[in-house]
Amino acid sequence: MKIIDSEDKAWFFLNENDNYYIDVNCNYSFVGFTMLIQLSKIEINEYKNQGKEYLNSLAKDIQQYALSHYKDRNIKGDIERMANEAIIEFLEENKDKV
Repeated sequence: MKIIDSEDKAWFFLNENDNYYIDVNCNYSFVGFTMLIQLSKIEINEYKNQGKEYLNSLAKDIQQYALSHYKDRNIKGDIERMANEAIIEFLEENKDKV
């Protein structure tokens, strides 16, 4: 899994083969959590047309509706582990660039 893009303290955009994922930092009351969502074909097309602007919009939507519209799309298991490993590696490689 590879990080394609990110927005500091907001989201990471990843891909594995032909699959694209967004890992979004969310908050509900005083609890912080992340949601890993696989992009649909429509969402991938929107990303290809609008780029990072679309990812920012999608992340805001996920943050707002995480526990309703997106909760069933939240990925757990091996894909989540691979995404977390890629994010940790990315953060370690870029820690001096902040």
